[in-house]
Amino acid sequence: MNTYNKIFKNILLVGVLVSMIGCSPTVNYIGKNYNPTQNIDVFLDTNDVKKNYEVIGKVDGISGVLGSSYQEIQDKVVQTAKEKGADAVILYNMEQRIIGSTSSSNTVEHRQWMKNTTTESTNVTEDVLHADFIKYIP
Repeated sequence: MNTYNKIFKNILLVGVLVSMIGCSPTVNYIGKNYNPTQNIDVFLDTNDVKKNYEVIGKVDGISGVLGSSYQEIQDKVVQTAKEKGADAVILYNMEQRIIGSTSSSNTVEHRQWMKNTTTESTNVTEDVLHADFIKYIP
C-alpha cells in the first residue's frame, strides 16, 4: 500500500507541475545578449520610437497550454527584454495559432431502429505576441 501512495503522490506532483507550466506564457527569443537593463520602453509602432536604434532580437511570446492573457504574455516579453539587455520593445503583431484539434461523438438511440450521432470538433489554439527588442544608439 505504501508503494501506491508514493506513486499517487508522484503523479499528483507531476500534474501540478504540468498545470503550473502550462498556465504561464513562454518566450522564444533569437538575437544578441547584453547586460541586463532595468527600464524598458514599450512601443506599438516603429514610428513612435524617437531615438536612433538597432534591432537586437526577435521574440514570440506564447500563451501557455491552458491560456494566458495578452497582458501576461506582454509582461513576460518585457521581463525577457530586461534579461537580454534591450532598451525597448516594439510589439507589432498578435495572432491566434491553431495547434491541434479535438473531436467527440455522441450517439443517442431514440428507438430500436433510430440512432442519431453528432460529432463536434474544436480547435486547440495558442495566442502569440510578436515583438522586436531594440537597443538605442547614442
